[in-house]
Amino acid sequence: MARLIIFLFLTIVASVYTQCTIDNAQRFFKRSVYDFSVILAGRLSQDTEGHFVASGLSTWSLLSTISLGATRDTLSEIAYVLRMHPNKCFSDKYNQIANKMISSSGTVLERSAAVLVDTKLDVYQDFITDVAKTRVCTVEQLSFTDALYTAAYVNDLVSKATHEAIDEIVTSTDIDGASLLIIDALYFKGAWKYQFPYSDTEISAFYNDRGEQVGDVNLMYMNGVFNVTSVKQLQARVLEMPYGEENRFSMLIILPNTDVTINNVIDNLSLISLRTIFVLFSRHEPENVAVQLPRFKISSDINNLKELLMDMNLRKMFDSSEAQFDALASDPELFVSNLIQKADIEVTEDGTVASAVSEAEFESRMLPPQFVVNKPFVFMIVDRDTEIPLFTGAYSTPTENVF
Repeated sequence: MARLIIFLFLTIVASVYTQCTIDNAQRFFKRSVYDFSVILAGRLSQDTEGHFVASGLSTWSLLSTISLGATRDTLSEIAYVLRMHPNKCFSDKYNQIANKMISSSGTVLERSAAVLVDTKLDVYQDFITDVAKTRVCTVEQLSFTDALYTAAYVNDLVSKATHEAIDEIVTSTDIDGASLLIIDALYFKGAWKYQFPYSDTEISAFYNDRGEQVGDVNLMYMNGVFNVTSVKQLQARVLEMPYGEENRFSMLIILPNTDVTINNVIDNLSLISLRTIFVLFSRHEPENVAVQLPRFKISSDINNLKELLMDMNLRKMFDSSEAQFDALASDPELFVSNLIQKADIEVTEDGTVASAVSEAEFESRMLPPQFVVNKPFVFMIVDRDTEIPLFTGAYSTPTENVF
């Protein structure tokens, strides 16, 4: 019987002779992760009717890790879908960049990745060494014979990595027949640089993109100075809400123009980069804006990630007769059976995933411009330094019970 690999959780074409420096690598890396995240978000939005959260960076990193064991057509397919640079030196630089994406004042950013190998699988030492060199992943061996124990072990790793935000990702039935598990968990906790006053939050109507009321939300309110701009290519306005004191991480709230859907906006994201938005911000001073944003929580259980990736032309690694992982183990029948990602986000007056925040005072102005988020919107949590999105999502369905 063919051996299975389960991956859990969560092409830029260039000359191979391009100078392999951190600066050049970052230019390719940020575009690769951004493009992959946008394409994945587009498919998720269609599949979830525009209500989801996902980490394209986490999935990109997971697939990048397994590419170390792939060969021939399977490797070529992964490299194409991830838009990886053909020069292996760039992959090493990508990992250096990823390792520099660390917590800053007022934020916590943690990544925990592990390759768990059944003791019955003869994994090549070269693969273990290559994974260790990335410094973003570890390799552990344990017996998969006891599926209950293995599932509990995996869930414990994920729970610790996400600070108990996600406490279960697999069951014992997910372990049956598996010989290798790869986990990549990304955790972000951020406190707004400027806090929404709790006293100003009120229940308000939420509308769909046709202007019809579809429920109620707790609409937070703040009058503050923020980056805000209109992006013609997106057919939307974009507001930047910074986290912490260092302004490294922020949430971009992308609000579609009238008669524009969030699916339209997500499709249009492929026409620009994060740099486009930041350049537009820099062309004028931050504005005093009256912001109204829903307090919200989204949990996404993406069990069909395999199908979504196959739709993105990543197919051979899932085919038991065509998968080629000759650089991973001596077993010639290894293939990927499934990928699962679970993502969770909570946005409150304090910030994302709740935390303490410093107070700030703002000068009041009469009738400041309004940025009222009372209809479907797209959001991104981004790292300004690397210009890479950590999480991407959309909100379109208010919960029955506002919290």
